[in-house]
Amino acid sequence: MKLFSLLVASLLLTPFGVHAQKKTPAHIIAKEPVTMMDLGILRLNASLSGIKRRGLHGATIRAKYNAGRGTIDIKVSKPVKKASRSQCKNIINSTKKIFLKPYGKKKVSNIHSYFQHEGTAYSQRIKWKELANYVVITGIALTKKNYQDSVYCQSHLMKKKVTY
Repeated sequence: MKLFSLLVASLLLTPFGVHAQKKTPAHIIAKEPVTMMDLGILRLNASLSGIKRRGLHGATIRAKYNAGRGTIDIKVSKPVKKASRSQCKNIINSTKKIFLKPYGKKKVSNIHSYFQHEGTAYSQRIKWKELANYVVITGIALTKKNYQDSVYCQSHLMKKKVTY
């Protein structure tokens, strides 16, 4: 018991702060974890910012993770003179062409490539091809003069149905 008390007393009296290094902001940031979702959204937004695709000229495209629904939400707003449902649907379809490629009679998505990494630890637990089923695209045909006349529509990446 005396040995334990002596050990505790010596630890309390030892000046730990003298030998500790100062934590810089870069050091603290370097210790923070980054999730696969964080990195994937970052890659996806970087790719979408440089998109020059027919039907999306002048559009603003942003992706984010919706934790409440468990989906990746892609929001596309395109300025137009007069908004209509058909314009909104065209925005959705043009956005889908970024991620969908023909494969025989079906279309397959490449969106999982933004979230995968070189490691193999997740290849057994994650079915990467299913990620496309959890992507929701929101299109906005945005009128500049009166925002109330704008038309909003939404569709899942792997489904044809568009809701207004």
